[in-house]
Amino acid sequence: MATNAGAPPQEQTLFVRKASGLVKGWSTTDGFRYSFFSTNIFLGIWGFLYAVFIPGGSVFWAVVITTLCVLLEVVVYAGLISAMPRAGGDYVWQSRVFHSSVGFVLGSTGWWFILWLWIPIYGALCANSFIKPVLRIVGAGGAADWLSKPTGSFVVSLATIALATYLVAIGMRGYAIFQKWALWIGLVGIAIAAIILLVTSKASFIAAFNRESLHLYGAGATKNAYLATLKNSGAGMPSSMFSGTAWQTLKLVPFMCFWLLWPNWGATLYGEVRGAKDFRKNIYQMGGGLLSAAAIGIVFLFLVSKTMGYKFFMASANGYMGVLYGYVKATPHAGDYLSPTAMIAWVVNNAAFQVILIALISLLVFGWWGTVFLSSTRMIFASAFDRILPEGVAKVTSGGVPVVALVLMVIPSIIVSAFYAYQPTFVRLTYDATLVIAVMFLGSGLAFMIMPWRTKSIWDNSALPKLKILGLPIMTIAAALYSAFMVFNLYLWIYDPTNTYGVGYKNGSSMVFMGILYAAAIVIWIIAWAVRKRQGMALEAVAKEIPVE
Repeated sequence: MATNAGAPPQEQTLFVRKASGLVKGWSTTDGFRYSFFSTNIFLGIWGFLYAVFIPGGSVFWAVVITTLCVLLEVVVYAGLISAMPRAGGDYVWQSRVFHSSVGFVLGSTGWWFILWLWIPIYGALCANSFIKPVLRIVGAGGAADWLSKPTGSFVVSLATIALATYLVAIGMRGYAIFQKWALWIGLVGIAIAAIILLVTSKASFIAAFNRESLHLYGAGATKNAYLATLKNSGAGMPSSMFSGTAWQTLKLVPFMCFWLLWPNWGATLYGEVRGAKDFRKNIYQMGGGLLSAAAIGIVFLFLVSKTMGYKFFMASANGYMGVLYGYVKATPHAGDYLSPTAMIAWVVNNAAFQVILIALISLLVFGWWGTVFLSSTRMIFASAFDRILPEGVAKVTSGGVPVVALVLMVIPSIIVSAFYAYQPTFVRLTYDATLVIAVMFLGSGLAFMIMPWRTKSIWDNSALPKLKILGLPIMTIAAALYSAFMVFNLYLWIYDPTNTYGVGYKNGSSMVFMGILYAAAIVIWIIAWAVRKRQGMALEAVAKEIPVE
């Protein structure tokens, strides 16, 4: 125990209080749903947009390769959770295996600072995939156009913040109920869309696409908008999701990580999941979420190829990205993103049906929105519980909601969203949103790799498989392979001579921005270290202990 310098002797616990105050409000099934939402199929569809920048790669094989590699991540995180099932996830593990400073710097940048950038990403995805298509169907084209303007973009981000805040504020049990219903209703919508694609011929789709294009976008879309889309932005796009060279396919993997890297998104929450010490259950939750999302994505690609034509699908994506980045002047649809959800709904010539189907499927995105704040608040809470951040940040409601931590996500997110909306160059910084989190994930992979030696007592007392190959624990080998996968992606992201990913050394503002984030985290930790030292407490002493949930 430590005492405050100059104060009367009194007992001071290492942690802010004896128990976290968080509530174990989730079951194994809730954890599975969260993993499924985190690897959201619409993140995948959004990620397919970026495949237009590497047309020589096979999207199908990139999805397969990424999924298999991310299964290693599932093993690593299932093991870390089983050994130390505590709120805070990556921060807690890296603090206990490496050092308090390492855990805080990687955890705060990966779970706190960089998540502010995900708000406008969530908002843009939802606006383009669901809100704008519905507005055009109901005849509110002006409102749809307004959403593309700065103020419209900012309002969408504010709406995203409001819903994400609400979903966290209702507590783990409340969010579990919401995500359960959102999942089932959304999957009903997905099933209907799949049936439509399955029973619709390519000729029928083309006829429906041309009909709705002319109806919703006027004469500018031409009578054969399908052919116009191919002519406008189909040059160089692949005609098959299987075609591509091995190296170009591997270069697509970092783009697929934007979608598939997140089955472990609930890792910071496992102090609130019942049965989290069970290694196999953790595998089922995260692995099930990953494989389900990947399977739906692959089925989607097959059905789109059959009914729409893969070259058309890529041409429609290339047109939107081309207008966005200035290498295509215009498209037959005024530069709009041609949402696959909307195009599928257009097959049925009934506006009410189209709106209902899009609304049903949209719940897969709305149910996912809470993830942007929910996991982050637990990392912020955990660092305050360890006395790095002020003790007040560890405050929770009677329902187990870390309210101050939530505020520390909400206010910066509003500021970042304003920059995103009104400062065009700021958009390029959002490309860092995946890379910074990947660095944190690499830290956890390395932590698990050395855990048998670095924190031997925790390893020995865990229920993890202790099988060895050539003297090395099989879990260490899995962690080493996973870490190699993460290093491969980081190499492609950072050493990027053609600036394909937009986050490497060719994007100076991106590198500076990430440097500022890491520097800010280091400064906060140093200040905390100095303050606690004056109080007679060493932060590293806290990091050597495991908090009680």
